[in-house]
Amino acid sequence: MKVSARTAGQTEHRKHVMNQSGILTILLAIAALAWILYRQLQARPIAEQRPYALMLVLAAAGLVQIGNLAAKSAIPAQAWAAMVIGLASAAVFGWWRGRLVRVWRAEGRLMRQGNWVTVVLWMAGLAIHLGVDRLGTILAPAGTQAAAAGLGTASLLLYLGITLAAQRVATLARAAAQQQPVPVSAV
Repeated sequence: MKVSARTAGQTEHRKHVMNQSGILTILLAIAALAWILYRQLQARPIAEQRPYALMLVLAAAGLVQIGNLAAKSAIPAQAWAAMVIGLASAAVFGWWRGRLVRVWRAEGRLMRQGNWVTVVLWMAGLAIHLGVDRLGTILAPAGTQAAAAGLGTASLLLYLGITLAAQRVATLARAAAQQQPVPVSAV
């Protein structure tokens, strides 16, 4: 009896720790998203020397969280597939936003500013990511759904890193194209 009571206690402790970790991840993602959306709507310079620093930090934190979860839980293939699809949507929506933000040079600095379309694309992309993650959880075999849901939560920071990096790639490509001399047509 002591062995099974101990095992049950360990299982409950793991669930409690996973719930705390999941809540912390969600809170971090919400705080990061609020900060990102606020900054997206501001006219801001783009750090051309280190344009991907924030994205790398977010992606690394997300990968660490995913690794920690994978080390503790058997994550079903459905959840991994859902995560990959969700992360692909991050790249697509980030690129799309990057094609739509305003880009210009002011006093030699590259500037950018989002608009209401940028915010709508953020919300749509995040909704798709969360929906696909939820589908992965629903399709997961019984007994693995908690781990599947945990992967969806753990991948939020990686999602933010990827979508911001894709947006930056598109924005910098547009800025580079604007600097190209316009060919003069022969008349």
